[in-house]
Amino acid sequence: MSIIERGRSVITVYSETESFDSHRIRFLLATKSINCKIISVDRNNPPEDLLANNPKLEIPTLVDRDMHLYGVNVITEYLDERYPHPPLMPPDPMTRARLRFTVYRLEHGWFEYISKIENNTGEIKKQAVNDLTAELVAAEPLFSENPYFMNTDMTLVDTNLVPFLWRLEHYGLDWEALPKSLRNYAHRMFQSKAFKKSITESEREYRFDF
Repeated sequence: MSIIERGRSVITVYSETESFDSHRIRFLLATKSINCKIISVDRNNPPEDLLANNPKLEIPTLVDRDMHLYGVNVITEYLDERYPHPPLMPPDPMTRARLRFTVYRLEHGWFEYISKIENNTGEIKKQAVNDLTAELVAAEPLFSENPYFMNTDMTLVDTNLVPFLWRLEHYGLDWEALPKSLRNYAHRMFQSKAFKKSITESEREYRFDF
């Protein structure tokens, strides 16, 4: 990603090529056309400068001048405030709080299935896939009421959610069994230039229809 913003220093983002959390940050960076340097990290051989400031090796990590940030929500809100165009959070406090709460519910709801599916096999994984499918089917109205997820404009909720939807088939969910409104929303977002730019080569293999 190399869109130059005059008068801005280039930030650095340490990212993993197949990490859901890293993809969320890469999609946000591409959506805002933020000039940045992305460094792919191998956890078995991490850069020394990253370890010096982040000994627990929490990735993604953002470096802006002498500031080091990690934690997806910390990074996303910082980027949205530092690079306000296009804005991905509305100006009024009540709507901002509602959207932050939506991200919180995703973190403690659908996104928790990621570790259950990635770290298990057999019946445990199968049950997690079935449970997640059922929850997504029940959420059909959330995808059909607005152009974006629970909002008329694109927000940080979408930059968090779309990389998750990209992985569903890879996790073993039957795409055609999911609500049509969810699939339509996902396909439209997958086709965006920003999302295509955010995907690594290994992540492209998660789906074969794009």
